[in-house]
Amino acid sequence: MKTLILAVAIRIFIPLFVIFSVYILFRGHNHPGGGFIGGLICAIAFIFHIMAHGPKDTAYTFFTIKYFRKAHQTGRSSVSSVLVLVYKNLFRKKELQAAPDWLPRQWRVDPIFIISCGLFLAATSGVFGLFLQQPYMSALWADMYLPVFGKPGTPILFDLGVYLLVLGVVLKITFVMAEE
Repeated sequence: MKTLILAVAIRIFIPLFVIFSVYILFRGHNHPGGGFIGGLICAIAFIFHIMAHGPKDTAYTFFTIKYFRKAHQTGRSSVSSVLVLVYKNLFRKKELQAAPDWLPRQWRVDPIFIISCGLFLAATSGVFGLFLQQPYMSALWADMYLPVFGKPGTPILFDLGVYLLVLGVVLKITFVMAEE
């Protein structure tokens, strides 16, 4: 069901949902919330976009990274060539569009990649305690205090991993169901 009202309203609601989900993610240390509910709230924004525009348009709009690469570049890239590639794609994109030796490329971020990044981050957040002769998943906190976030520590890495894991799972299920 594609409606004009939902298509226009979702442009306003997607940033609000994502900002609110990040707020819930960081609020979860001292109050109810955290990675799980934050990931669900973020996924709701993309579910609404899928309802309004379809799964292909959502995947192209939010989960496709567009960049330029040299046409004749083959083999392994050195660190300097990767830095040049990143610099030109971020700051000189208009020049690259007119250059004949730079070709446009696309890379789609699959929900499976988001799931694997979240699982890796959640699992490795407990390893830091092992380095200090403490049990796995021991909470470690930094000595500094950040104004908005508070004291950073390993629980936020775990919550961020759960956030990405839940977001990826819900997106994968939604994309599979919407494409049928």
